Amino acid sequence: MDLIEQLVSCSESLLKVLQHPADKRDKQVEKVEQLLAEREKIITRLKEESRENLNQHPKARKIVEMEQDIQKDLRRLYEDIKMDLKKWNEKKRLRQCYTNTFAHVATYDGRFYDKRK
Repeated sequence: MDLIEQLVSCSESLLKVLQHPADKRDKQVEKVEQLLAEREKIITRLKEESRENLNQHPKARKIVEMEQDIQKDLRRLYEDIKMDLKKWNEKKRLRQCYTNTFAHVATYDGRFYDKRK
């Protein structure tokens, strides 16, 4: 199989994984990382070849279009994970406020100091 064919195949499978949200995001992220590493190896090998050969290939346009979709879906996945972390940290903060209600209040235990002599 040609390197460009491998790149197209790997990009299509990555796009498929990104576009179908999984119930278990951990598995989805692992699969995405695996496919990105595989694509990186293929692209590194492709860079060693001549540029003229790559630009004249009939599937070069398809690769560019898929790359834009992949970038968009990766940003969406990143934003989803970012929002989940934000929600989790907010829940954690609220839980701590509930368990230790007066932790953020600076008091002197209700003591009164009379400055008069």
